[in-house]
Amino acid sequence: MVTTKNRKEQLEFDEGIYTEPDSDNPPPALQGIPQTKAKRSRKARETVPASLQPFLPGLSRRGRPRSKNPIPATARATASRQRRIEAGTKRIELLLAPEIAANLDFLASHFRVSRVELVSRLLAQTAKRIRRTENLSAGSSGRRSTS
Repeated sequence: MVTTKNRKEQLEFDEGIYTEPDSDNPPPALQGIPQTKAKRSRKARETVPASLQPFLPGLSRRGRPRSKNPIPATARATASRQRRIEAGTKRIELLLAPEIAANLDFLASHFRVSRVELVSRLLAQTAKRIRRTENLSAGSSGRRSTS
């Protein structure tokens, strides 16, 4: 059974509205006006030769072969973080004033070491110096007994 509720009636085409629907003749008002020339189509660009192709199928953008089972970046970061924790490395974020950060960058470039190595070395030296002074002051009382 076909229901007629959802059926829409289409209007019939009225040929009286359009005098010459398929005519290529311009309207009489435009016959005296010269028509503009059609623009020349530009030459189709040639395809990029294989030697200049940005990357090859099956290779990454850096030219390395793509892995069959790529590991997401989040998994790589998690694994790297886990390795650092197992090695005993601790991640610390420092907020430095702009002039202190500039000094740190200057020292890192002067000594040609990373900022991490520079901060680690300065902290280690300072802690060693303080431990040495505490051990000296704890062992000697300043006065010696003469009895």
